[in-house]
Amino acid sequence: MIPARDELIAQLRTMYAQALEFPVEVVTADVDLEAELGLDSLQNTMVLALATDRWRLPSSLGAQEPPTPLTVEAVADRILRSS
Repeated sequence: MIPARDELIAQLRTMYAQALEFPVEVVTADVDLEAELGLDSLQNTMVLALATDRWRLPSSLGAQEPPTPLTVEAVADRILRSS
């Protein structure tokens, strides 16, 4: 079951922080993960795969073009729309 938006954002922040090997405090909900933190497409795909498994999301989520800018909030909103 997908958590409420605030909890989803918190969990996604942790997942992206782990992928980037940054402290979770650096990965804020509105930071541009690509432009400001250097997230690459492989790291994003890994996080989306984890999210798909964790919350039983449609596998097509990872195949979609990432939101622009790529932020935790934008990913959370896309997850919530896909459920």
